[in-house]
Amino acid sequence: MQNEIELKIMLLPENITPIKNWLAQQNVIEIQTNSLGNTYFDTAEQYFAKNQMGFRVRTYNGNYEMTLKMKGEIIGGLHVRPEYNLPLESKDPDFKRLNSHFNLQIPEAEQISEQLVAKFSTDFIRHKWLIQYQNTKIEVALDQGEIKNEIGSAPICELEFELLEGNLNDIFSLLVQMPKRDGMWLSSLSKAQRGYLVGHTERFRAEVEQALSKEKGYILEQKLADYLREVHDPQMVEQFFQVFPLFPHRDKETLQYYLKSAEYLEYNLAQLLASV
Repeated sequence: MQNEIELKIMLLPENITPIKNWLAQQNVIEIQTNSLGNTYFDTAEQYFAKNQMGFRVRTYNGNYEMTLKMKGEIIGGLHVRPEYNLPLESKDPDFKRLNSHFNLQIPEAEQISEQLVAKFSTDFIRHKWLIQYQNTKIEVALDQGEIKNEIGSAPICELEFELLEGNLNDIFSLLVQMPKRDGMWLSSLSKAQRGYLVGHTERFRAEVEQALSKEKGYILEQKLADYLREVHDPQMVEQFFQVFPLFPHRDKETLQYYLKSAEYLEYNLAQLLASV
């Protein structure tokens, strides 16, 4: 088991080249490119989704690996969560073995293992840079591909900064130097969450409405922002400004654009840095 600590930034495709050019100027120790195929599994009752977990089988270079990502802490674009990985002989998952190997003590493990079905896929090309910054090792991954479920698809174009060794604050110091452009934004949504939500607008809205009754402050703001970037929902825009009357951007008509702007990215990074 390891704790994965990463920060995710979504990109529009036109920002890929400027980001690659900036990364090439860093102290790069290693560069890799891999094609990754991922199938996410769940039960008919969506055990993993309901418990805010993600369970997948990854295919890469002819190898197979299953991964369980547990519920963790997600603030803005910063994800901190336990992750369990085991190699497989084939693309067929074996959740019972993973549960036993890591002594997770999930009592329904055998039943879950028998009921697993493929729910969606996230297939992408990963360009990866291992960067030495100060005394910290940071893995930067640029993922480009597609999410597909039973009723729809959505593009993957995102940048992930993962702390491998050293000081978390060094990631933020590196991000201060990163070019900020419109069409770049922090996101709380993992690929697994997006896989469940693609094409399911009502489910997405229901999750946001639930967050309105349970969450507050910056966490709620980011959940609303993730929703409004994806869905044109005038009613939820009104709700957004009712909950955050002091929000720096006051134009309801252009809120969706502002939430993907360089200005909002800078604001988010400042808020995130203040919270860690």
